[in-house]
Amino acid sequence: MLQTDSPPNTADTSAQSFAVIGIRQLKRELDKIHDIVLAAARHGVDDMSGAEIQKRYELIYGKRIDKGTVSARVKNLIDGRRLERCRIARPCLVTGRDIHPVRVMAQQTRLVG
Repeated sequence: MLQTDSPPNTADTSAQSFAVIGIRQLKRELDKIHDIVLAAARHGVDDMSGAEIQKRYELIYGKRIDKGTVSARVKNLIDGRRLERCRIARPCLVTGRDIHPVRVMAQQTRLVG
């Protein structure tokens, strides 16, 4: 018998997740994670791993955030050009594993003309 139900693709799964959490909640999560990386940069931290972001989030907001949620929001922020992935790997300060951390995208401060 031929099965017609295929597994959901990433776009379907993302759309379902989006429908569940809603636009406002998604924006809040994106802004919180971006603000964590931005605040760290302002205090001399060049970049952060997902685990470092997760640890800082839980410290600041006093609630658990899933590793997958952090990863998804970081990807959203990279796709939206608010964060960028570093090319050079370094050990994560939480896990000790080599990772490619993220940092805030450099912003143009003035127009040259």
